[in-house]
Amino acid sequence: MNMAFVIQQLEWMVRILLAGCCGGTIGYERESRKKTAGIRTHVIVAVSSALMIILSKYGFQDVTGEFVRADPSRMAAGAVAAIGFLGSGVIFSRNKNVSGITTSAGIWATLGVGMAVGAGLYVIGICTTGIVILVEIFLGRQGKMSHIIKDVYEIEMEYRCNEENPGQISQEIRRELENTYQCRILKFQTRRKGEYIRLEMLVRTAMGAELCRLAEYVEKHPEILKFTI
Repeated sequence: MNMAFVIQQLEWMVRILLAGCCGGTIGYERESRKKTAGIRTHVIVAVSSALMIILSKYGFQDVTGEFVRADPSRMAAGAVAAIGFLGSGVIFSRNKNVSGITTSAGIWATLGVGMAVGAGLYVIGICTTGIVILVEIFLGRQGKMSHIIKDVYEIEMEYRCNEENPGQISQEIRRELENTYQCRILKFQTRRKGEYIRLEMLVRTAMGAELCRLAEYVEKHPEILKFTI
């Protein structure tokens, strides 16, 4: 066995380990926030992507020659396309609210980090890891600067109609959203069904987690039959 080739493979193995460390760092941030994809997922993605790019660059040197050509970019392109299946698996939709997009994007970024380190572009891979982590820490929904990031929430409510003042509850809810939670009302629609009124709203706010406190308002009004965010 060629000793120089063995040493070369050990250097490639260092790249794979470094890629795993970068992926694990991103995964640790996700796992600390109780996300679906954590350390294991990100480490596996980073390590496998580094392995694939190394195979793509160096794995066919013994068969290439004058009459055999290899395209090193084909395996990398296939890996980028394939990671979409894993990324889409962590995206969930509940009550028309979508979650998991940031984690999915992080997995895609981890693939790029792994391929960069596997290709020997250490500075690019490590710096990209830092950028991804900073974005997730400071700009995520529960991040340090989440108060400036506004999301859209859909609120649905159904309540018994008060014939004396049929719009009382809906107007109180609207005032509560605008004054207490600094919401911008994008949609405000009411529909009457017999003795019941159905209220549908779209609101934009950076205080989405605190909207759950509206349940305290609902408890004070037994005529409200349904309230979802």
